Amino acid sequence: MFGRMATRFQRLLVRLSPFKSEGTQQGDYAGLQMAVIQLPPNQTANALEIQDSSGGYSGQGNVLFAVDASGNIAIGGSPKAKQCCVQVALTAAQITTLHSAPVTLLAASAAGTAIIPTAMLFELTFGSAQFTGGGAVSPVYHGATTALTSSVAAATIQGASSAYVFCDAATGPTVVSAATGIDLYAASADFAAGDSTGVVTLWYTLITL
Repeated sequence: MFGRMATRFQRLLVRLSPFKSEGTQQGDYAGLQMAVIQLPPNQTANALEIQDSSGGYSGQGNVLFAVDASGNIAIGGSPKAKQCCVQVALTAAQITTLHSAPVTLLAASAAGTAIIPTAMLFELTFGSAQFTGGGAVSPVYHGATTALTSSVAAATIQGASSAYVFCDAATGPTVVSAATGIDLYAASADFAAGDSTGVVTLWYTLITL
C-alpha cells in the first residue's frame, strides 16, 4: 500500500501521487496527477530549470529547458526565447467592431522584449444570424495594420456555420515592434448584423532583445 508524500524545498511544495498497482487500476493514479510542483505566492524566478554542467554544483549552469512562473517554456538552450500561448474569447459585439475597435490579445511586453506571433487558431461558433461586411482578420501589433500571421477571410466569418481556421506565420519578413501588445484586427471595415461568437488561440515567442 502506498501513501501520499509531500516534501518542501525552500518553500516549494513537491507532491507525489500514489502508484496504483492492484487490479484494473494499474498505472492509474486514481484521477490524481503523477507529480505536482506547486509554486509559492509571488513567484518570479523560473519554476523549473534543466541546466548543463557548466556551473558545477552552484546551480548556475546554462539553461537548457525552463518553465517560468507563468507556464511559458524556454527550450533548446535559448532562455531568452520563450514559447507561449494565450486564448481569448470573443463576443459577437467584439467581432462586429474588429476594425474600429481591435480586441487586445496580449498586453504590451516589458521593455527590451518583443512578442512574435507564430500561429493562430480562430474558432467561430455560429449563432442564428450571419455577419455582413468586415474584412480579413489577423493579429497585428497594437496601433498597426500589418498581419502577423495569415488571415481569416471575411467570407469565413460571414458564413452560416461554425468554422475553425488555422493561420500559420506570415510569409516574408516582418518588422518586430518591441514592448508592444498584440490586437485582433479586421482589415477594411467592421462587420455588422451577426451574433456568432469566437475563440482565438495565439501561439507566440516572447523574446528578449
